[in-house]
Amino acid sequence: MRAGNLINRVRFFAKIITRDDYGASVDTWPDVTIDTRGEVRFVGGSKTLSNEEKFYSKSIELTVRYRSNIVETMRVQIDERNDIYSISYIEPIGRKEGLRLMLEKKNDDSIRYLTDDTNLEDDTNLI
Repeated sequence: MRAGNLINRVRFFAKIITRDDYGASVDTWPDVTIDTRGEVRFVGGSKTLSNEEKFYSKSIELTVRYRSNIVETMRVQIDERNDIYSISYIEPIGRKEGLRLMLEKKNDDSIRYLTDDTNLEDDTNLI
């Protein structure tokens, strides 16, 4: 693994299970557990329609130096953007040289599309 390719700032958030007011368990990822560098490669994406709702997904391959405390229940933030990714697969590289992670981002854009539609409705009411 070449250190010069690790140009993206990567933050890992550990999963914490808490209880809400009704006693149900709630999964949260409040604090940065690991702050490191990595190499990002966009693999692909897809758009599906299910029950009249659009679902968008984006797949990313992330390569970081080996750490034993990275697990699949963590969430990942790349370059301090608002996008949060879930880890779908972890593969060790070499003899604890690095880790190759497959990340997925799913459907956070649906809120933006709903607000765009409401803006269009507001414009039609003005006419």
